[in-house]
Amino acid sequence: MNTDEYRTFFQTLPFWRHLTDKEQELLLSHVRKAHYPAGGAVPSGEQQCLGTLFLLKGILRVYLLSAQGKEATLYRLREGDVCTLSASCMLSAITFDVQIDAETDCDLLVIPAAVFSQLMKENIYVENFAYKLTTEHFSDVIAGIERTFFLSLPQRIAAFLLDEASQDSSDSLAITQENLARSIGSAREAVSRALKQLSQDGCIEVSRGGIRLLDKAKLYRM
Repeated sequence: MNTDEYRTFFQTLPFWRHLTDKEQELLLSHVRKAHYPAGGAVPSGEQQCLGTLFLLKGILRVYLLSAQGKEATLYRLREGDVCTLSASCMLSAITFDVQIDAETDCDLLVIPAAVFSQLMKENIYVENFAYKLTTEHFSDVIAGIERTFFLSLPQRIAAFLLDEASQDSSDSLAITQENLARSIGSAREAVSRALKQLSQDGCIEVSRGGIRLLDKAKLYRM
């Protein structure tokens, strides 16, 4: 992408028209394109404060990682989404680090944290944009916590599969049992048992590296 293409992209964002010429030039002169292959880790956290990410293609998973190696998925980002927690060092209200992985091949636009932080300090519209996005993401986090505490494992799996099918507009999902377990924060063995039961109930069909939804109505009733 060249400068004109960057400009065309950012003109679709709500804060762009409120930027001064100098601020627009600052943004356009520092934005860069990045690619992360499926399975790659995106630098994040206080020590690796990458910047604000604008997802052009692919799926990113944002999650917490405990000292014992346990993972808890917070939310996923898809084409057109923006990630501010990748630059949590510039958000004073954020006091924890998150991990970000590319679940598929991802193309991103990155505004370095120092540049975006400067824009936030100088322009209230950029600051509002960043905090509005962060607030929306925390709504996803709360929804994930509610599922973890108030739904059984089969119900959590059903909710996850239905959500993924809706996002992908397909009843056939390319996901392994290991990735499913990681996504919902459960043990692979427990997920495998639950999938077997759902399969026996005629809700899904499990194959190597994939799951097909056979009876979505039954999954919804769960």
